[in-house]
Amino acid sequence: MAGRIVVGIDGSEQSAQALEWAVSRARLGGEQLELISAYTTLPDLNFYGYHGVPSQPVDWYAEFSGELLEAAAARVRELAPELTCTLTSQLGHPAHVLADASEGAAAVVVGRRGLGGVRSALMGSVSNRLTIHAKCPVIVIGEGEAPATGPIVVGVDGSEFGTNALRYAITEAAVRGTSVRAVAAYELPHPALRDDPELVARMRADVEAEATGAVTQVLDEVKGTDAASVNVEPVAVAGPAAEAILGHAEDAQLIVVGTHGKGLVQRILLGSVSRRVLNDADRPVAVVDLPES
Repeated sequence: MAGRIVVGIDGSEQSAQALEWAVSRARLGGEQLELISAYTTLPDLNFYGYHGVPSQPVDWYAEFSGELLEAAAARVRELAPELTCTLTSQLGHPAHVLADASEGAAAVVVGRRGLGGVRSALMGSVSNRLTIHAKCPVIVIGEGEAPATGPIVVGVDGSEFGTNALRYAITEAAVRGTSVRAVAAYELPHPALRDDPELVARMRADVEAEATGAVTQVLDEVKGTDAASVNVEPVAVAGPAAEAILGHAEDAQLIVVGTHGKGLVQRILLGSVSRRVLNDADRPVAVVDLPES
C-alpha cells in the first residue's frame, strides 16, 4: 500500500498530533509524506464578525507557512529520518488545497480542529470539508494520544459505502498486524416491539447475516494478499449506529466509517452517522468514500 500520505500543517497542537500519527503510519507502510501548509490572507467567518481586512501582508503569511513546514520537517527527521518528506506551501483555503493534493494519495491526515477553531462542540471546518471533497481516505486526529495497539473498528450497514469502508479497514489491519471489528447496528421501529423476542432475534439474525456477507465478500476480493489473513469479527448491536460504533471502539486504534450509509440523501453532505462518530470519537477516525470511477 506504499504511496503518498498528505499531512495538513497549521501550527496547532492537533496538527502536530496528526503529523506524528502520519509518521507512524508511513513507517509501517513505506509511504512518503507530503506536508502541506495552506494559507489565506482573509480570516475565517466566526462569531465575532467578518471584517474582510487582512491583518498582515501576504508575504508575512507565506513566510510563516514556510517556517511551519520547516519545523514539521525537522520533527519528521527526528522521528523517522528514513522517510522521504516533501514540503508544499500554497496560497488558498486549506480544505481546497488539501482536497486537490488528495488526488492519487493513499490518505490525507489532519487534526480535527486547527488554529481556526471557534466552537469546541463542532468539528473544524477544514476536516469537515475534506471528508466531503477529498479523493482518498481522510484520517482525522483528535485530542489525546492516538493508540498504537488494538483492533480497527468499522461500521458496516449493507451499503456500498459501508462495504468500501470495510475493505479499507481490512487492508489497514493487514499493514498494522491487527484485527477488524465490523459493527452493524439495528434499531427496532417502535419501543413496544422490544418486548417481542422473536422479532428482535429475527432482526439481529438479518443484520448479522448482512455483516457476515459483507466480510466474506471483501475477504474473497483480497485472496492471495496479506489482507486475506486478517481476522474479522462481525458484531450486531441494537441501537443507533453511531452509538454502536463508538461503544465498541473503546479499545480501538482506529475507527473507520463510510462517508454515507443507507440513509444517503446528498453526496455534498457528510452522513449523520459519520459526522457523529467524527465529533465524538476520542481516537483517530478514517472517513472513506467510494473509489472514483
